[in-house]
Amino acid sequence: MNIVENDILVNKAIENAPSWLNEDLENIANKEKGKLRISFVISELYSKYTFSYRHIFSSMGQSSEWAVIARERLNFIDNNIDLIEYMLRRVQY
Repeated sequence: MNIVENDILVNKAIENAPSWLNEDLENIANKEKGKLRISFVISELYSKYTFSYRHIFSSMGQSSEWAVIARERLNFIDNNIDLIEYMLRRVQY
């Protein structure tokens, strides 16, 4: 695969990325000024979706919706770290 084909695939993947991921990356970039490392961004995403007060409040309301959403998003993050890195580059520049 040459560079042009790679760029086309990356652009299509970014266009089809979930909106929540775009919003989260923009929020992280706006909160932390300067060049961000992918390890920091992944850490921030994990801290947002791992077990927290949102899970507790959701279960108190007898709804497991947030737990399901968080699990799906963590799974997406795990499987798409390269995509997140490309998206982060675009958000920063």
